Amino acid sequence: MDLSMEELSGILRARTNDVFRDNPKIADNNITTHGSDWLWAVTAFNAFILLGVIIWTYATSPRRRMFHYFSIAILLVATIYYYAMASNLGGHAVPVQFRRDGLPGRTRQVFWVRWVGYFINFSLIFFALLLLSGVGWASILFTIGLTMLWATMLLVGGLVPSDYKWGFYVFAVMIYFFIIWQVLGVARKYASKVDAGVHKIFSGLAAYTLFLMLLYPVCWGLSEGGNVMQNDSGAVFYGVLDVFSQGLFSLALTFATRDLDFGRMGLEFMEYGRIHDRSHWNRPEKGSHHNGHNTMHDGAALPAAGGTGGNMV
Repeated sequence: MDLSMEELSGILRARTNDVFRDNPKIADNNITTHGSDWLWAVTAFNAFILLGVIIWTYATSPRRRMFHYFSIAILLVATIYYYAMASNLGGHAVPVQFRRDGLPGRTRQVFWVRWVGYFINFSLIFFALLLLSGVGWASILFTIGLTMLWATMLLVGGLVPSDYKWGFYVFAVMIYFFIIWQVLGVARKYASKVDAGVHKIFSGLAAYTLFLMLLYPVCWGLSEGGNVMQNDSGAVFYGVLDVFSQGLFSLALTFATRDLDFGRMGLEFMEYGRIHDRSHWNRPEKGSHHNGHNTMHDGAALPAAGGTGGNMV
């Protein structure tokens, strides 16, 4: 069916992004309609992958879903905070430290909701990676805490109008190097003790994540920090990083871990549930050796009540 020019024009007008009609601009250097369109595109990308991973998850055995759940959480958070930014919400007008030629006005829109998203998502990313590595809980919790602090420093620095913001930036960079040491210096050694496959997957995903994470302070310095880029350009820079560090990472994590042996990684309790069913609990261990010196360890019956307990602990 042929459309007249008036009808086609009406359709195009109906699809115009009217976000600023409902949520007005808050700063001189604010995202424009083009920036909002880009943010909506990333929102749709995250939502599309999220839907695919959810379908993939529930087509997978419940015993094999642990890393699927991490991917769902990461993609859900990314979809939510991108929805907020595309709607021109979750931002604050911050007086700029540096006035640049070609950049409008005295204030810049800084999306605090972006850094709240990073606070959650990078914590989930490193939680998943360190569980994969087999490192101890103390290292896992310490690294997650460092990651939260990294995101918090860049959030606070972005909201500070004076040059004191760069102090928070320095703290964030220092914390980043602590994270590198925890991941590549400590956790990678544990991954090598699991097996070659786990070590290869962990090393690849960890190096990929840490490289992308290095670029976030660069983008911060050009946008919230130095006010070098227009807000739309900053949105594109951050968006490309987020697509790779969160969206594509989630797919890679889910795909790479689909056939791993959770028992070998010490994650069997997550595969079978906190309370084992009787059939699995009574199943003999593979490769167990029964002899006269380790009968207690190989499932020998306990002494009858009233008998001597020997050296039982």
